[in-house]
Amino acid sequence: MITFIVILGAIVFCMWFFQNQIVGHIGEKHTANRIRAISKGTVFRDVYVEGSHGVQQIDIIAVTEKGILVVEKKTYIGLIVGSAYDKQWTVIAGWGKKKYSMKNPHHQNYGHIMALHEKFPALKDKFIDLVIFGNNAKLGDRIPEDTIRDRDFKKFYRNLPTRMNTQEIESAAQTLATLNKDRARLKAKHKQKIRQKRKGQ
Repeated sequence: MITFIVILGAIVFCMWFFQNQIVGHIGEKHTANRIRAISKGTVFRDVYVEGSHGVQQIDIIAVTEKGILVVEKKTYIGLIVGSAYDKQWTVIAGWGKKKYSMKNPHHQNYGHIMALHEKFPALKDKFIDLVIFGNNAKLGDRIPEDTIRDRDFKKFYRNLPTRMNTQEIESAAQTLATLNKDRARLKAKHKQKIRQKRKGQ
């Protein structure tokens, strides 16, 4: 009985300690599956690419007939306040009792897209910046149009013009799949960069 309690306590502690990572992983997977189902495209998750500003981690890349969607997924709950030009956005939760800042996800995604431009210059005009929040987020009036919730994706996608034919889609998917070849090294390098930032180096 004591052993069972200890094991249960350890599980609960791990779930609490890693809850942000768990929620993020589940939310990202849900979004990727939804994008795949609606676009019928090729979807890559948790992608790493190295550019002149170091290794970038990209939540989702989707190769579709509408273009190559570069997606930054956010799982914040509450009212999201900010504009395209603000460096920081504000998340208001708990009926207005909790407020905290987040980096403008489009500025974050800009670095991702620039790294992709460097790596794959032939695809430069195909990349589309997109930020997707979960359905429990409420988006403020000044939030850019390319910021949506999961349930808005179908409408957003349908309104995009078609930019790639079947041959271009297949070629781009094969090209981007090469990122997986060096994934382990780049992921380790990215983790090291994060650790250094946290230490203030």
